[in-house]
Amino acid sequence: MNTQAPTQCSPAIISPTHVNLTQVNGVIERSIQSWPTTLRLKRLAMAPLQYREPDLQDFEFLLCYKAHACLGIAAWQPDTPLSLCSTSVSAGDLGSEISARAVLLHGLFVSAQSQASGIGGLLLDELTRQARQRGFAGIFVRAERFSTSYFEHKGFHRLDSGEEPGFTPVDYPHRYLLAVN
Repeated sequence: MNTQAPTQCSPAIISPTHVNLTQVNGVIERSIQSWPTTLRLKRLAMAPLQYREPDLQDFEFLLCYKAHACLGIAAWQPDTPLSLCSTSVSAGDLGSEISARAVLLHGLFVSAQSQASGIGGLLLDELTRQARQRGFAGIFVRAERFSTSYFEHKGFHRLDSGEEPGFTPVDYPHRYLLAVN
């Protein structure tokens, strides 16, 4: 596991004991500032989307550094796989309903000044590689409405009403799944 910040902008898997939550939450804050919404909504969204010390036991982080500055993060939950039994994707690209498992992508954030430079794609590519290596068939994400087109562009399949990979509540409006096989 790499715990040093790369000098090029490439994703690094950071162990929970080495995650700098100040850096991570700074990226989230700078990312949220780019959302096309009111200042009030940005302020209200900030606290629930930032990570705290107890979160380190549930999530793993991929961070993207350039010149020792953290520009992007992906937080995922590989220790709690989701079942793909009730998705249309599970019957197709993801294999049998019995064995197909997905991993939750909890957050993907890129600092506003670094967006549209490929950092999100680098993080997703590394996450996909890691998910495949760990035996997952897909990556599940609950996207903010501002980022639905991004996930669709990256090949994620929008789940229909009633489709949910073993995760409740099922009524979240922007749910996506990416096959990694």
